Amino acid sequence: MKVLSLNDLHPADVLLFSPEKKSFISWAITFLTDAPVSHAAMYFETCPPTIVEETPPQVTTNPAEKRFKGRTIHVYRHTTASPLTPVTQAARQHLNNQEPYDHAGLYMVGLLLMYKKFSITSPKQQVIIRILKKLTATITQFIQQQQTPGKHPMVCSQFVAQCFDDAGSAFRLQFRHATQLDSAIGETLLDKAADWMKQRQVTFNQYDMNAAPETASDEALCEALHHAFMDNNTQPTPAMTDALAEAIFYFAQAHASLLGLDTTVRRFDALAALRSNQNMFVSPGDLMRHCTNLTPIGIVMIPTNN
Repeated sequence: MKVLSLNDLHPADVLLFSPEKKSFISWAITFLTDAPVSHAAMYFETCPPTIVEETPPQVTTNPAEKRFKGRTIHVYRHTTASPLTPVTQAARQHLNNQEPYDHAGLYMVGLLLMYKKFSITSPKQQVIIRILKKLTATITQFIQQQQTPGKHPMVCSQFVAQCFDDAGSAFRLQFRHATQLDSAIGETLLDKAADWMKQRQVTFNQYDMNAAPETASDEALCEALHHAFMDNNTQPTPAMTDALAEAIFYFAQAHASLLGLDTTVRRFDALAALRSNQNMFVSPGDLMRHCTNLTPIGIVMIPTNN
């Protein structure tokens, strides 16, 4: 792979970051996507070298050299011969609108857990329930506060894809369909929950905002997730429990509300809404491995001692 300098980068180049050292959130994203990248951004301006990215609490610009230090940055460029000015203009619009973004890494992990196929064990169930409960409470509070009406948080890679989409059909990123899966496991966690509820015709009460909140940090929850996935416990475990199904349902319900999706439509419940979002959800690994109109240019590596 060609080693690049900042002078080689062009506005609207897609930047994919290697995992952050000692970060369990980064580990979870790379593990669940089977890709060596955990964050996405876009090169924005050349003088001074600047990137634009979704970082809490909103879209922001940062000095490229400062953000690149200690990380391997995989650079991808759109294959069109047309000037990419509309893409950077779209990014600037999101920047000016102060698009909201909160609990970014955990939000991505929660979505990835829904769409990946893996065997369920009791330790995995316990930590997944904690993650989904925290996300549900965070999303519900965000909606109630109406911090930015008509807008919703995006993960970093969704933001990059949205900028190309906003620029027009000539720039829209094209993806090959690829499901995060373990070939030995037949269904995603979301599919398992939907089947479980359909068989039992379960109904849940309205989400209780006064339930005991999850106090662990996002990083601590992902550390617990790491331990659960690395656990070699092979004892038989129920594929779905009441508690896990309930956590998935409430997360799906909150997520549908966040996106403004109408789940009252016949046969379009909260789980169906979350299933449909898989086509809209873009991970850093998707940008690297499944986008047909982005091509790799090289890598940028700036040591931390520079």
